[in-house]
Amino acid sequence: MGFFKKVKGKREETLNSEDDNNVSLGTEEYLSKMGVFEEETKTEEIPQEVVDSGVVYIKSIPLLTLSDIPRIAEELKSGNIIIIQIRQFIQREQSNNELKRAVDQLRGVCRQIGGDIAQLGNEYILVTPGPYIRIYQRG
Repeated sequence: MGFFKKVKGKREETLNSEDDNNVSLGTEEYLSKMGVFEEETKTEEIPQEVVDSGVVYIKSIPLLTLSDIPRIAEELKSGNIIIIQIRQFIQREQSNNELKRAVDQLRGVCRQIGGDIAQLGNEYILVTPGPYIRIYQRG
């Protein structure tokens, strides 16, 4: 099962603005319920010639344990932008210290490669490679 979802067109009349059940849903659940997204099922490896072409990918990677940090670091060093899903990580007991260590390690990688890191909502961290891609943060 892929992490990314494809946007598929839905006609406007399928939306029911008077549906009270939609009020309590989060954005992802609401859009899913409307049928805007469908799961991406293609999980093929990226051919080496595409990787070597200088293309920058945006990848979504779940952070389950501290052992996921080296994989994220390698993706950053390859020039990819990473959206880290931390929902499962923060739901575990005693994860606050581990999450702090994980973020500290990611900050170290960012300093090393000139990248940037920022929180994206309550369940995601955005990490960018190199000095040529920066995250704008309002001050």
